[in-house]
Amino acid sequence: MLRIFIRQLTGLCARHVYRPDSFYVDDAMILLPMAGLLACLACFAGAAQGAKLDDSQSPQQRTPLNLRWADLGGAAGNVQQFHALTGELKAYEVRLNTGFYLGKNVQIHFSLPRNIVGLRSPSAMRVEWTAAGKFAAGSVRPGDRALLFQGKIYESKITEFFDFTVRIDSRYLGRGFQFEPIFEIEILPN
Repeated sequence: MLRIFIRQLTGLCARHVYRPDSFYVDDAMILLPMAGLLACLACFAGAAQGAKLDDSQSPQQRTPLNLRWADLGGAAGNVQQFHALTGELKAYEVRLNTGFYLGKNVQIHFSLPRNIVGLRSPSAMRVEWTAAGKFAAGSVRPGDRALLFQGKIYESKITEFFDFTVRIDSRYLGRGFQFEPIFEIEILPN
């Protein structure tokens, strides 16, 4: 249930609806439609996100990412390239439980949470990938998502192998850096 509280403004002109502690007529008529608009926007924002797919059957749950300097030769005049770190994960196996969606037309997305532990700015990181099977290649930044697959689900478990490349600006990297990619699914009309 969505609760919206509207605070009564105090002033010299006392046009109360019922009694002195009630809303002002003009304020209530302006703020209530705005509150309804905000409630509708919140519903649409939630609808844009898909359901999280279960990937707990994937063999590797916690994988270390070895970062290295992207440009060892010294980027003359290019500050971003000078601070760039790169890490790769090859043949990373992901198993997605899609049993609930058998026979349904869906979209599967890859996303990263906006707030990454140990990263001070979402714009300082990019994850790129290629896939060995049905899924499309792509890239995302924290807070974004990309389409991996669109079509009908025929298997209760989809297994895919990814080659990930993670690019980070070292100026925004802190201690304890870790992230968990999210696989989301949305059911489409048939």
